[in-house]
Amino acid sequence: MTVSLVTGAAGFIGYHLAKHLSEDPTATVICVDNFIRGERDNLYEDLTGRPNVIEYSIDLTKPDQLVKLPDNIELIYHLAALNGTQNFYERPYEVMKCSTLPIFYLLDRYRDSPSLKRFIYASTSEVYASTVRKFKWVIPTTENVPLSIEDPCNPRWSYGASKLHGEVLINSAHQSFNIPYSIIRYHNIYGPRMGDKHVIPDFAIRIKKGIFELYGHSDTRSFLYIDDAVKATVLCAHLEDTKNEIINIGGSLEISILDLAKKMMEISGLSGDMKLYPSPNGSVSRRVPSVEKLEKLVGFKESVSLEEGLKRTLDYYLK
Repeated sequence: MTVSLVTGAAGFIGYHLAKHLSEDPTATVICVDNFIRGERDNLYEDLTGRPNVIEYSIDLTKPDQLVKLPDNIELIYHLAALNGTQNFYERPYEVMKCSTLPIFYLLDRYRDSPSLKRFIYASTSEVYASTVRKFKWVIPTTENVPLSIEDPCNPRWSYGASKLHGEVLINSAHQSFNIPYSIIRYHNIYGPRMGDKHVIPDFAIRIKKGIFELYGHSDTRSFLYIDDAVKATVLCAHLEDTKNEIINIGGSLEISILDLAKKMMEISGLSGDMKLYPSPNGSVSRRVPSVEKLEKLVGFKESVSLEEGLKRTLDYYLK
């Protein structure tokens, strides 16, 4: 029996991760969210209604609320953050607050816990953005590249800088309190129930309305379906070889946003003349992770193709 705490459980990755963990009847899953972005929809209600799932609706930016959480946590999956590219530009202060304070308070709450086996921290490919763009670093990007912040005045860095801060804080907690960790840098995870403010759901919602507008059409990305991302995350949380390591989780197929959009239109059966616009200021033109470390330490291989993943995602958004 494993007791896992999933923060941001009403969000995209958090929900799918908590759902996967709860499918083991011997496991106890603690779901935490304050719904600043996550949804209390029917799917989340079904999840938190399972007999081995316990829900806490608390705000992790307020340290006095963390005392409500149980002591006997073995695995902490810290996914709570205010994500979404539009939020980076429109709500940068809230992005910073929601992505920095909770990690301090969680570490203080559990740093002396004898039951804690691993702190799994959800970082992001955004931490690579400046190094790749400013210094033309080699792509696919490996975990050991130097990290930098190109322009602290650009609100887009509200998210990437806060996640970079979290990585440094996790390592500091490990040095000071010997907290075992795994830092996961997610790269463009997608799938059903990912909300909006991301390229795939944004474009799906537009074409459903007959609006064929595409932003950042010449940029390239690699995408990984949510089921594969969850499997890789759980493996990283349990294996000894991934303890105190930073690991990319993402897909290996690089595709332009324009070609991605064309695939989505082909799969959906929708057609129209696309209007193409540049990407927002600060966006990187290429983003592809090296997944060699993930494959070596975890033995992970993608099982859901981009075409199949897009079909499942479009079935959710278009219906």
